Amino acid sequence: MRNNQGLIWVFRFVVAILFIFSAYSKLIPIEAFEKQLVDQGITNWCFAPILARCIISFEFFLGIAFLQNHYFKKFILPATALMLAAFCIHLTYQIITQGNTGNCGCMGQLIPMTPLQALIKNGITLGILAYIFFNYKNTKEHKHRYPLFILFACFAIIFWKYRPECGCDAGVTTSSAPQTIIVEPLIKIDTVAKTSSSPATKAEPVKGADTKQKPIATKTSVTEPLKTQPVEEVAPGLPKTTSIFAPYKNFSTGITTNLDAGKNIVCLFNVDCDHCMNTCKELVEIHKSNKLPPVYILFWGDESQKDAFFKFAGGSFPYAFVDAGKFFRLLDKAPSPPRVVVLNEGNIVGDFTSDTFKKQALLDAVNK
Repeated sequence: MRNNQGLIWVFRFVVAILFIFSAYSKLIPIEAFEKQLVDQGITNWCFAPILARCIISFEFFLGIAFLQNHYFKKFILPATALMLAAFCIHLTYQIITQGNTGNCGCMGQLIPMTPLQALIKNGITLGILAYIFFNYKNTKEHKHRYPLFILFACFAIIFWKYRPECGCDAGVTTSSAPQTIIVEPLIKIDTVAKTSSSPATKAEPVKGADTKQKPIATKTSVTEPLKTQPVEEVAPGLPKTTSIFAPYKNFSTGITTNLDAGKNIVCLFNVDCDHCMNTCKELVEIHKSNKLPPVYILFWGDESQKDAFFKFAGGSFPYAFVDAGKFFRLLDKAPSPPRVVVLNEGNIVGDFTSDTFKKQALLDAVNK
């Protein structure tokens, strides 16, 4: 089998593509991979941006270097096996402590895999590496400048194209100014106007917890966001606090509000996420038959897709777009969007993901 170099090259090509694709998938978006590193307890938000780019860069390096012969058996093969072994140890620990649930992040968001699926994939790959190692015909090509050039190039390109932002001051306790976008009127949805019990009024800034009426969108011939009614301000003894959503004050159609004043519902939606669309659709249906506090959406994604999002949902709420870095930190313990939060004077009294979001649970949180 030592002379069967054709099969060896097939296996080398398969492993190279596997590592290159694994690295590429973690870039879409890289903030999601950073969040997984934090959620899994590997690091914190201070170092997650750096560690994520180091892992991705090294995966690109191993994938590309696997197709050249310099220091292949002496360094590239063992380094690849060690990285896979480290992943296997982490996945085993994750299965033991958290169970075989969720997306392990091995293939980013493009191909969600459970820890067990990823463990099986890595085990098969380690078997391929063992076969290559024992059947590879070694060469005398050992010029270190070639693998070193690939290594430096991978790190330089990733760190230049995806420049890390310090996460120490941008975690869930962030107080930095929000990055919101005020956009043109929403799409026209006939069902929205039918669900409104009274004509819309011009939006006014919220002055504080005492405000009697929450701001809603100015009525136009083009659109009208769903109107929600103000709910009693604060439960006796509930202290007023500053939530992670406090910096976000400006929403579509000119609405300015204080999310920490009284009761509000804040939704974190990816504009092209099916689960987010379904959750928003449920919120629209709940709104039609129940008294809800004002609902606000913090979007991440391509702004041009918002019309299709609201069309599917059957209605719209005031919204703002935030960048990916801030969006994934706002998800906090939610593994992925959507996240729906009920706030009362800045206190989180209800916190839901796509798995836990239910009509009665939402209403129970609103009525606390």
